[in-house]
Amino acid sequence: MTRLRRAAPLALTALLLTGGALPLTAAGQAAAQEAGERVLVFSRTTGFRHASIEVGVASVQQLGAENGFVVEATEDPAVFTDESLSGFDAVVWLNTTGNVLDQAQRAAFERYMRGGGGFVGVHSAADTEYSNEFYTQLLGGARFLAHPVQQPGTLLKEPPDHPSTAHLGDTWTLPFEEFYSFTQSPRSAARVLLTIDEDSYDQDPNTSQIPRGPEIPEGVSGVMGDHPMSWCLDAGDGRSWYTALGHEAYLYALPDYRRHLLGGILTAAGRVDVDCTVAAAQAPQPGTAPPAAGAPPSPSVEAARQLPETGTGGLAGLGLLAVAASLAVRRRGAERYRADRAPSPGL
Repeated sequence: MTRLRRAAPLALTALLLTGGALPLTAAGQAAAQEAGERVLVFSRTTGFRHASIEVGVASVQQLGAENGFVVEATEDPAVFTDESLSGFDAVVWLNTTGNVLDQAQRAAFERYMRGGGGFVGVHSAADTEYSNEFYTQLLGGARFLAHPVQQPGTLLKEPPDHPSTAHLGDTWTLPFEEFYSFTQSPRSAARVLLTIDEDSYDQDPNTSQIPRGPEIPEGVSGVMGDHPMSWCLDAGDGRSWYTALGHEAYLYALPDYRRHLLGGILTAAGRVDVDCTVAAAQAPQPGTAPPAAGAPPSPSVEAARQLPETGTGGLAGLGLLAVAASLAVRRRGAERYRADRAPSPGL
């Protein structure tokens, strides 16, 4: 199978260049059919099940209708065959958990990716298929380790030009999210797009330190030092894009997150041509000298500029109210936990 790169029709390309978005109408669906791009959303869980899965699936379907790609959603692993997968430009693993494929299905997905398919991993996609070595490679070797309570945190944009992050400022503060720590940094295998400022939130206590008996175990720390939260890489002729963000349902209504996710889907599906090699990570970082006056923008910057603004889906207000209601309680709980574990004065 050759690299899956289907060009949008001229009318759709013009729409993207002007920053427009297709409405949720029959015309929008027709444009998606004409474009020929197809995205599969896979959300099977055999472990923890996120409450945000349903709204996440609906959001990807809306993004597809607005931006000219067809979306199919399933939790049936039987779709992972050579024949079925060949009809999709990308597969979104949306908050999957546990082992969700058998050996034959794993082999079919590996052939799909190496032959030019696209992988989009959202949040607990890193908590999935632990015994699948190729899947681990798609994640740059970074596996879920632990997470603290949900809380605010600040993300740092690395390359200024990737379509999934170019719309963000140098920093991006989320009011409430479950921030993952990983077994290792993927930096040696991937182009890192976002990291998290570890001084902006409390990594510990985390889920590895939950009491499971009369004494609190030592567990492990969530502090990584180098702490990527989104990255992309090439796998054979295929393309992988991952974001650790996506636990909280309200995120799928935030324009910045929706555009982040849209840029990742279009990167994996091949609509935008970007460099996901490790060598590309040597691009200028935030705070470095800007390009000389009059210098043409890079192809990646041009690709990012073509992404349309996204809507909110009407849920952002409700989500932020929920944040305000529960954030203080959770932070106080974390503070009490640390105080209880602190050594007594004079010891």
